[in-house]
Amino acid sequence: MKAATNSEVRLNNRKRLLKLLFTNGEMTKQDMAVRLDMSLSTVNYLTRELIEGGLLATGALLDSTGGRKPVCIKPLYDAKFSIGVEVASDVVRIIMLNLGAHIIEKESYPLKRENSLAYWRKIGDIIRNFGEAHSIPKDKLLDVGITVGVTMQDEKLAVRKNKNEEFLFDAQLAREGIQIPVHFRHSTKMAAVAQCRYSGITSNFVYIYLGAKISGAIIYDGKVMDFSGINGEIGCMLTLNTPDTVWVDSIFSRNALCSHAGCKDLKELSQRVKSGDSKCVLVWTNYINELAKLIHNIYCLFGWNIVLGGSVSPYIIDDLPLLEKKVRDSYPFVEFPDKMLSVSALGEYGSAFGAALLSINNFFEPAV
Repeated sequence: MKAATNSEVRLNNRKRLLKLLFTNGEMTKQDMAVRLDMSLSTVNYLTRELIEGGLLATGALLDSTGGRKPVCIKPLYDAKFSIGVEVASDVVRIIMLNLGAHIIEKESYPLKRENSLAYWRKIGDIIRNFGEAHSIPKDKLLDVGITVGVTMQDEKLAVRKNKNEEFLFDAQLAREGIQIPVHFRHSTKMAAVAQCRYSGITSNFVYIYLGAKISGAIIYDGKVMDFSGINGEIGCMLTLNTPDTVWVDSIFSRNALCSHAGCKDLKELSQRVKSGDSKCVLVWTNYINELAKLIHNIYCLFGWNIVLGGSVSPYIIDDLPLLEKKVRDSYPFVEFPDKMLSVSALGEYGSAFGAALLSINNFFEPAV
């Protein structure tokens, strides 16, 4: 292995110090030196450089124990920003985070997804208008990450045999239309990345994305497993729905749910369920029953807690106890956790959050 150069060591020490402060908040140089196992002179040099660079600032004075009062160094969270965008089937969701991964702004725009130059120009306009409306200086913008709900394998589009079953994504066409430097990422994987950071979960769990499609991610030891996108396509699984075998997507996708209920969107479906509309109540009851079976099967495979995210997930919150009871009642073994099911607090913005978060993580991540 090639030995790291002095400049590489200095850069990595700089990132380690930044990550410590932006994760834990302000602290003294002495505390930083201990936590990072660095000499105080190295910490002094780095903090001076980072204060001059506008990433850190002098914070509070602490009480003295007999000598000079120690000074805290604090992170400047608004020194940089990152934008994440989810391109869903009928809506565009956009979010802005600062360096503390705090949500500064989030918005959504109804827009039917197309694989056309005109469509991607509209996406570019949305991003530019969002940045201008919230006064994001270009020199403070880390990155724009865009998530797309397409099946990928080794970062390449995995085309289905029936091309009508999935939105065909042309990255070159998209970049030509957007006319802004962007990175494209997988929606479900980004939503899982967001869940890890936002929830603080460090144990193993399975993330299920319930949106225009249904897919999933496996989180092991607090990190999203970097498998190819095809392995996360739960919607490609088959289920026996007498008298035919059908795709899981045809049962659990947002579009299928609304179509079965005769509703234009989830909001209308929810309102009609609460008002007691018999057809919508039946559709929603069947949805919960089928979802309980799917969760049961996944829990039997992994034995890990399961987190539900995506645009359908906020509407499941009220029925979460019932859903978990159905899974518990059908589980054949004695051992079962007190709670194994939860809904992501990020809801429909999980993918956009993850897309913005990734560039923030990279900003702090040492190269070696």
